[in-house]
Amino acid sequence: MRRLVLPLLLVLSIGGCGWLGRHDETSKPDGFLLHGYVSVAGAATGVTGTPCQAPASVPDIVQGGEVRVADTDGHPIAATTLASGVLAQQPDGYRCNFAFELRDLSGGRAAYVVMVGDRPAVTFQTKPLREGSPAVIPVSPVTASSSPS
Repeated sequence: MRRLVLPLLLVLSIGGCGWLGRHDETSKPDGFLLHGYVSVAGAATGVTGTPCQAPASVPDIVQGGEVRVADTDGHPIAATTLASGVLAQQPDGYRCNFAFELRDLSGGRAAYVVMVGDRPAVTFQTKPLREGSPAVIPVSPVTASSSPS
């Protein structure tokens, strides 16, 4: 009897964690981590993984910059700040990536709207975010125009 108790308790505790045995449900329980980053093109070349800054033409994307999250009706839900920039190399050149994360967001919404600095809002579907996909916000540096003064 004692031999059966420990394995039985182990099986029940693993199966009782909730989501693991709920294969037929369409939404994960509340409290997921939304993580992502703002990826600014035009960063100076260097060693990937080292600190970087966004180009001067993108002054609103900096460490400590505000990240706001709202529902699709525009109602604010949460806010956080950008981490320091980290250099990444992409096929199109170097980028400075600024990470962010928000904990314990509800999985019951269909989508989230993320706003960073003065940038236009970007909408992300909840399901991929809930499954661990990052919310990536690409930013292109502003180039000087050739219009007359």
